[in-house]
Amino acid sequence: MYFICLMEGKPLPDYSQTDDYQVDLCLQARIVDEAFYIFVNEVQNQRADKLNVFDLLTLDKVRQGISTDLLEASVEKLQREGLIKSQSSADKKYVLGDLYYEITKQPAYIKEYRLRDLQIVAGCFEKAKEISMKDFVDAFENLLTRGQIKYLILKLEEDGLIVKEGLGRWAVYKLSEKIDIRQNILQQFQFAIER
Repeated sequence: MYFICLMEGKPLPDYSQTDDYQVDLCLQARIVDEAFYIFVNEVQNQRADKLNVFDLLTLDKVRQGISTDLLEASVEKLQREGLIKSQSSADKKYVLGDLYYEITKQPAYIKEYRLRDLQIVAGCFEKAKEISMKDFVDAFENLLTRGQIKYLILKLEEDGLIVKEGLGRWAVYKLSEKIDIRQNILQQFQFAIER
């Protein structure tokens, strides 16, 4: 069931309404990410030995930006085959392989930043002017570890995109003066990083 959902680009089966007395299963018909559907099917069609359900689950998590709790054997296999990649060997933040980004016509990285990470940070600033580290951690919803989020925020601060005010648990982050809150924040991040 999981295998079929992933191969068809649909959300995973939802058992959230299950209780001690009944199993409630919800299967959704909508395709979540058309590019992922094309990517997975193209990869499978080119292979003699098909990817297993654990490999597909790992690809799906990486597609969603999740870099924690991945099956190490699948990560190694998928990296070896170029289906996922990280920017450096020490980096445990993964993106799908080049084929996926050829299909979506979007970059995986803007310099050393994952596009997905910048989207989440920009989304935080679209909701509020001041963001605490806890707010960032909540926004990433276990996609990255707290350490990875701290590093990302520090890097954005070093690059002059955000400014830290205060110390310790009272620290808050604001957009730097070169980022206009009335404009598209993500596009401004991209422009500033690429310069």
